[in-house]
Amino acid sequence: MLALLTMLACGEPQPEPIALSREYYSWTCKDYEDNSEIIVTSETCEDRESGLWYLVAETQLYNGTRYKRHLTQEIECYYETNFILIEDVCISVEGVALTAYVDSPTWFGN
Repeated sequence: MLALLTMLACGEPQPEPIALSREYYSWTCKDYEDNSEIIVTSETCEDRESGLWYLVAETQLYNGTRYKRHLTQEIECYYETNFILIEDVCISVEGVALTAYVDSPTWFGN
């Protein structure tokens, strides 16, 4: 606990969220007999070393329900996550958004 407080007190840099446009990710939804599945993918070779902390997908249903999931990298330069819907179907999905959490810029240009 002391280590966590020390990191926070020392101003450990926190990643900044950047909402990504649809050109940087894709999503599909498939209805099955017992559930529906939303699959979100992004192809980027960015990683922690280049400043990408993580990618987070958020899906919103028409009834206002929202779900968030972290994308994982199973194959180099390819991130993916999925949402399993038990009581909703694909037609209930209003949309999906992807946010990248990246290192704060260390310079400011004109």
